[in-house]
Amino acid sequence: MDVDAGGKGCRTVWTSPERSPSTVAKVSVPAGLLYLYTKDPRKDLIDSWYFTAVDVHTGRTVYKVLTGMGKWFDNNWAPVTVGPNGTAYVGVIGGLVAVRDRE
Repeated sequence: MDVDAGGKGCRTVWTSPERSPSTVAKVSVPAGLLYLYTKDPRKDLIDSWYFTAVDVHTGRTVYKVLTGMGKWFDNNWAPVTVGPNGTAYVGVIGGLVAVRDRE
């Protein structure tokens, strides 16, 4: 959403097909990315959870990493937290998920 000058209205700039049912997303202004913890619908009803980055200017999914499958990877409303070294953390029912770039 873009807020109109003067704050008297807004308009939709883009939408995304990503589904982030239970997370507090974070945005990185320098990277231009919105970080989400997403879940794709599956016919077998097994939850598959992903750490997902969406371009804040276009809504395009930039990358998506499978973090795990099943109820133990449900974040149960925990936020995405990005550490000083760029590692992203998500608290899940089974513990903690950490996603980082390969060295």
